Amino acid sequence: MILEDLYRGKYIPFEHISARNDHEEFEQLQEAILAALPEDKKELMAAFQNSFMEILMDEGEAAYAEGVRFGVQLMLEAKPQ
Repeated sequence: MILEDLYRGKYIPFEHISARNDHEEFEQLQEAILAALPEDKKELMAAFQNSFMEILMDEGEAAYAEGVRFGVQLMLEAKPQ
């Protein structure tokens, strides 16, 4: 059962998410920006990217938690009395 697998760590939802694309365009843009930057600004860009990734991960975690809360509430409401 999915709930038992989820509880026991056998099912990890984000491992089943497939990306909409291979992010090739993003990688090309990133390479172009880095190539255009002077050497002394590349560290600043790396710091920006790391900070941005932390924000994305935090938002993903919050969205996951809210999704689980919503799912639990939905199951509780759907449960026959």
